[in-house]
Amino acid sequence: MSGNKNYKTKQQSAIMDCIKTNANGYVTVNDIWNYLKEHNYSVGQTTIYRHLDKMEEAGIVTRLKVEGQAGACYKYLNPQEKIEDGFYIKCEECGEVTRMECHHLEEIYRHIGDDHNFRINPKKTVFYGKCEKCQKSDK
Repeated sequence: MSGNKNYKTKQQSAIMDCIKTNANGYVTVNDIWNYLKEHNYSVGQTTIYRHLDKMEEAGIVTRLKVEGQAGACYKYLNPQEKIEDGFYIKCEECGEVTRMECHHLEEIYRHIGDDHNFRINPKKTVFYGKCEKCQKSDK
C-alpha cells in the first residue's frame, strides 16, 4: 500500500487538519509540531517537513517566506481559488496574512512575463502594509 500516492497516514491527516484550521493565515513547522503534540501525535520535525514537501508538490500548500518569521511558513491553497489572480497581504502591525484576489494583478503578472521575460510565482507573492483593522486603531 505504500506505493499508492493517495495513501494517507494519521500523521498526514493531522497535519492537514492543522493547516486547514489555520487556512486564513499560515503555519510554521513548529506550529504544526505543537498542534500534533497537543493532539497526542508523536511526530518529528523531519517527518513534518517531508509531508509538507509532498503537499507542496501536490499543490495543497505553498511555502512562503514571511518577514519577521524564522523559517518557512506554509499556507493552505484552496483548490477553488484562481492562482493567477492571487497574492497575499501581510499586516506589518498585527501579522495577519490574507489571500487576496484581484484581476488587475493578473495583468501585471502577464506584463512582466511578456515585456520583461520574468515569470512571477503568484503562490509566493506577499505584499506588506497595514490592514483595515490596524488602520482604524491608529485613529
